Amino acid sequence: MKKLLLTGVALTALLSGSAIAADLRVAPAYRAVPLASFSWTGCYVGGHVGYGRSNYSQQIQFDDTNTAPEQTFTDNLSPKGVVGGVQGGCNYQAGYIVYGIEGDYSWANRTDSRAYAFPGAGDNDSVAFSAKTQSLWSVRGRVGVAHDRALVYLTAGWGGANFNYNYALIDADAGGSAASLSFNTDGVVFGGGLDYALTNNIIVGAEYLHYAFGDDKRLLPVAVIGPNPQDYINLKSVDVVRVRASYKFW
Repeated sequence: MKKLLLTGVALTALLSGSAIAADLRVAPAYRAVPLASFSWTGCYVGGHVGYGRSNYSQQIQFDDTNTAPEQTFTDNLSPKGVVGGVQGGCNYQAGYIVYGIEGDYSWANRTDSRAYAFPGAGDNDSVAFSAKTQSLWSVRGRVGVAHDRALVYLTAGWGGANFNYNYALIDADAGGSAASLSFNTDGVVFGGGLDYALTNNIIVGAEYLHYAFGDDKRLLPVAVIGPNPQDYINLKSVDVVRVRASYKFW
C-alpha cells in the first residue's frame, strides 16, 4: 500500500511537470511593438534667421568736376549682414524620397556706400552713392532623401528682391543732382539644406540659397552733371546662409 501511494504521487508530479513544460513551449512570445517611423508628409510654417551678402555692379557718371571733364564710377557694392523672415510649404514622402514646395520672404535692410570728394580752386565737388537690399522672396521646389527624422535636400525655383539706390552728385558751379530710387528684380534661386525633426511637429534645419539676378536698372538722367542715360545699377546676386525652425501641423 505504501509503495502504491508513493508511485501515485510520483506519477502525478511527473504529469504535472510535463503539462507545465508543454504550456511553456506553446505559450506565445511577447515582443515590444516597434515605434512608427517619422513621416515627412505634411505642411509646415516657420521662421529663419541668418547672414546674407549682396553683389551689385553699377555705372554712374559725373560730367563736371574740377579734376576732369567726366568721371565714371563703376564700384562694386556688397551690402551684407543679418537677414530674417518666414517660410511655409508642404512635403510628400514616397519611400526614402521626399518631394516638396516652399515659399519664403526675408527682410534684409543692408547697405553699402561710397563717397568721393574733388577739392579744387574754391570748389568742393563730391559724389556719393549707396545700395541697400531691403527684402528677398522665393518659391522653390524641393527634393531630398530622408533617413527617419533627418532630411537632406536640394532646392530650386524663382525668386526676387527689392532694393534702393541713392546717389548725390554735387558740383559747386553747376549745382547738384540727387535721387533715391527703388527697384524690383527677379531671377533663379537654388541651394540645399538639412532638416531634422526634433519631435513629430518641431523641425529645425540649416540652408544655403543663391539668388541669381542680373537685370540692369537705368538711372534717371538729371541736370547737366549726370547721371547719363546709359548709367545703371544691377543687383547681380545674393547669397544667404540661414538656420530655420518650422512647425509641422499636418
